[in-house]
Amino acid sequence: MLGRKQKPISATLAQRMQRIAATPAFAPERVAVQTFGKRAIRADAWRPGTISFQTGERMDVVVKNISDTGARIEFVRSTYLPDRVKLTAQGTSRWAYVTWQTWAVAGLQFVGESKV
Repeated sequence: MLGRKQKPISATLAQRMQRIAATPAFAPERVAVQTFGKRAIRADAWRPGTISFQTGERMDVVVKNISDTGARIEFVRSTYLPDRVKLTAQGTSRWAYVTWQTWAVAGLQFVGESKV
């Protein structure tokens, strides 16, 4: 305004970034509850993972939720997934069938037992 000196934009932005960095991260814990139906209880995961195709190609994914029987994954590039993929995330490596896919989101059904 008139007669007032304003701080440079870079100083204001730096102060704002420091305030954001000092604020502790808060992620509410959501508990999966199964109320009815056949679906297994899914736990929110939000962890990085990799899917491998039988051809040897790999693709980075984000595991949105996971259960003993399957997982929901999301990936950056919109591509058609083959029928069977191998999901590797946080020490778990399991083969799975792609049961559904919409753009860059897919549902997997695990095959066999878990291998750590």
